Formats: sequence, structure tokens, C-alpha cells
Amino acid sequence: MKGITVKLPDTTLRRLRQEARAAGLSVAAVIREKLEGAPGRGSRSVYEITSDLAGSVAGDRKPATNDRHRFARS
Repeated sequence: MKGITVKLPDTTLRRLRQEARAAGLSVAAVIREKLEGAPGRGSRSVYEITSDLAGSVAGDRKPATNDRHRFARS
């Protein structure tokens, strides 16, 4: 396995250490899980995060298209 160095703000590192301690993992393991999107430890898919927003936007049913005739050169 290769290593990498990342500089983080103190607050982020503090949060990572707290999460690692609570999960009984190393900080590196927590970071690997977050990068890999490991399921089961609080990571959710984009669908899960945004599914409650579906249908919540009101507006015209006309699709947002680029009407090129407005930009025709004369």
C-alpha cells in the first residue's frame, strides 16, 4: 500500500480523530472508508441524500433547453 500526505485544518483533524476513536479505528482507516465510500458506516449514495427533494421544485414543465434560434447570427 502506498502512502499520501494530506494537510487538514485543525478542526477537521479533530473531527476525524473523534470519529476514529468512537469507531475503534485509526484515522487512516476512517479516511480510507470515506474515500472508498464504504457502506454501513454512515455513507449514503447521492440518491439517498436527495430522494426527499424529488418533485419538490415547482416550475414550468418545459425542459430547460438552449433555444439556439435566439442566438442565430444575423
